[in-house]
Amino acid sequence: MLGLHKDEVNLVNYCPDWPQEFEKEKNNLQKILEGYALAIEHVGSTSVPGLSAKPILDIAVAVSDIETLHKLIPILADAGYDVLDSIEKCGEVLARRGNPECRTHYIHVEIKGSAYWNNHILFRDYLLKHPEIVQQYETLKKDMALKFKEDRKKYTAAKNEFIQNILDLAKKNNNQ
Repeated sequence: MLGLHKDEVNLVNYCPDWPQEFEKEKNNLQKILEGYALAIEHVGSTSVPGLSAKPILDIAVAVSDIETLHKLIPILADAGYDVLDSIEKCGEVLARRGNPECRTHYIHVEIKGSAYWNNHILFRDYLLKHPEIVQQYETLKKDMALKFKEDRKKYTAAKNEFIQNILDLAKKNNNQ
């Protein structure tokens, strides 16, 4: 089951249905973004088997350039997504699915090869290759979920240092 109240932090055990839910949304996005999407990837905790997660799918969509990001805002809005233009702030368009009180999907539309795109892919791939890191991340997430049960912004911020350390390791390993 997917969906979580906007302010709540509630981790659930990994669900084997998440990859199929991703495939459904990927097929939908391929139709909506035909000719624009260069790649569509399942990212975030729901993409890592065995990792507890908030029951919201994160999906990264790669596009070629900033002009395409701007073009996709009305296309995604017309398709029923709640679209947040954060191009200037972090180089992405965030399209959210589900009602404002209970989101089910976050679609991160990013420029392929940008730091934001690369970080999504690097972090996911590093976790997939390092089960011991997944366990460390699981422990951190559970601790922070208890500490910040009703404040998702603080929960997310509390994971930033760990995530940055993993990204640094992943980048170092990619350069070797």
